Amino acid sequence: MKKGILLSALAALALAMFAPLGAVAEGQKEVTLTYVLQNTTKTTAVEAIFAAYKAKTGVSVEIQALPAGEEYGRLMQTRFATNDYPDLFEMDPGTKQYIKFRADETLYDWTSDPVIKRIAASTVDFQTLDGKIYGIPWGSTGSMGVYYNKAVFKAIGKTPPAKWGDLVGIAKAAKAVGYIPLYEGVKTGWPLQVFSLAGWTSFVDPAIGDAGVRKLEKNELRLNAIPALSDVLKRQYDIMKAGYVQDNALSGTYEEQQELFGQGKIAMSLQIPGFLSALEQKFGKQFVIDNVGWFPMPSDTDTGIATLTPAGQILVPRLGKNVEAAVDLVRFMTEKANVDILYQNMPGIPVYLEASASLYPAQEEVLKYVKANKAKINVQNRLSSSFTDYPKILQALFIDGNVQAAVDLLDENYRKTGKARALPGF
Repeated sequence: MKKGILLSALAALALAMFAPLGAVAEGQKEVTLTYVLQNTTKTTAVEAIFAAYKAKTGVSVEIQALPAGEEYGRLMQTRFATNDYPDLFEMDPGTKQYIKFRADETLYDWTSDPVIKRIAASTVDFQTLDGKIYGIPWGSTGSMGVYYNKAVFKAIGKTPPAKWGDLVGIAKAAKAVGYIPLYEGVKTGWPLQVFSLAGWTSFVDPAIGDAGVRKLEKNELRLNAIPALSDVLKRQYDIMKAGYVQDNALSGTYEEQQELFGQGKIAMSLQIPGFLSALEQKFGKQFVIDNVGWFPMPSDTDTGIATLTPAGQILVPRLGKNVEAAVDLVRFMTEKANVDILYQNMPGIPVYLEASASLYPAQEEVLKYVKANKAKINVQNRLSSSFTDYPKILQALFIDGNVQAAVDLLDENYRKTGKARALPGF
């Protein structure tokens, strides 16, 4: 009798040892992980990956979509402050997020995890701060800039601009025959940043150089002391005042921007890489292949410098309730079969070494600039502080046209944020 009980116990132990992580034993509470992302993110890929993970482990993953942009970051920081941790969540790229979330205290350390070997060396370097890696890249390298409707350009007899004056000429030609030259999502807020961030690489970087950016990092240069930045903001306001954006500019939304672009009513949209997947979701992949082109913000003298956006990242709170299962999920997500699913649904320049990926024609244009060494990382991803409340500052600019007030407040917020993060020099 005792021998039978012992054998049964050993058998049960053996089954438990070899069961996949997260598998649900009979009578135990089922594990459900929470995965938080921005509500502008296309979820087709993660839904497929999470379904495969549940089939393998029995662990369900609940997707929670929160408002995008700066509000998303604030909501996540609030959750951390109140100990309301998700199991894992997507976040903007860069090590500044480590500082924002006090990574050494709150986030899982991936530095020595085997998953790091799957990632391109340049991306590993980008994800490393003081020898530590707390974020696993998720997504692809892309570019913010000007996405244009090829059919509209053909109708007005235009090609991508060779310099800034050509862009203004395209806007005039589009308006003359009833198209919206350039759509600005003023009411939504966050899309307003794209003009000046794309303009930074073509106008501001050449003016201040890498040395100037290093000075900004150390608080040795003031944003309101950079004439080229004020000039970029003035160009954005002047485009609006000239009537080269949609009617009722202040009511412009990201959702309407997608709809009108897909309907062939917009010539140009300043947007982030996710615009392509959003258009595909609404109008189909073939529409994006056939009709969507891209070019960087042109300078006064040439086609400009591409503004690259690094892949986002997944962070795992180490104070969460299901850390071990969350880590296992990330390892599963980054296996070749699953990153292939990611890039099939969200084409882009991959950050995983073994990934298979195809590019949209618009992304192939970005790659040309990268190969020609005419591309730089978005300045916000090069700085540890942030352009805090930038969308609100730009909304105010669209109302009052006061460029000086805009750069003064931007500078003040940047320095306040640096001080709050206890950054050197602030």
